[in-house]
Amino acid sequence: MKMHDGLSDRVRERLRGIGALSEAERESAAEEKQLNELLRRFYANDIQGDAVLEALKTYERDKAWELLRMARDKLRQSFKWEELRLEFTEREDGSMTVEKGEPQETTAVPTAEGAVLELTDASFDAAVSEHALLVVDCWAVWCGPCRMVAPVIEELAKDYAGRATFGKLDVDKNPATARRFQIQSIPTILIFKNGRLVNQKLGALPRAMLEPAIAKHVEAKEPMPPAGD
Repeated sequence: MKMHDGLSDRVRERLRGIGALSEAERESAAEEKQLNELLRRFYANDIQGDAVLEALKTYERDKAWELLRMARDKLRQSFKWEELRLEFTEREDGSMTVEKGEPQETTAVPTAEGAVLELTDASFDAAVSEHALLVVDCWAVWCGPCRMVAPVIEELAKDYAGRATFGKLDVDKNPATARRFQIQSIPTILIFKNGRLVNQKLGALPRAMLEPAIAKHVEAKEPMPPAGD
């Protein structure tokens, strides 16, 4: 276990440069570590969104604006952001407020061209059947390499709109599908063509390495079945 797990890059740099933290920096590091633990528990579904909002409202009452900004930025990096429906307001004087937003009515999984779909155990098979070419990014909130490949998936989704569909599967929230496809490391990219798994890529691949595996299925024509079938 690393001595300074949970500390920000700024604090780590301070440790490397000077070798010791001031009292204020130690307090800041402790607060950040506490925030990270709160978010970890939320990501693991140990606590619900109301508990997160209550903690954030405490930051607001204590005028802990830096912690509130940090929490906002961390939450915006995951699909949990949509689930929380939080509204942060930052004023000109640097103060902030956070409130629960109004729920948005949804009747189906979004299918807008260029959108990256959020897939679940319940919706996975339907998505595979519905989309002729489906590329699935298997990821988790805590996975650093997953955050590296996320913008690649988003770019490809926009550039291949109308020709391929892209989705993301949180393996922590959807363990049944992860077990079914034997996902043992993440990120893992699954490529389905006409309902069949045709390729699987491991690791945070750059676009130059991932795109050819997708493009060949966009361009290739399906072979004609043998006569008599």
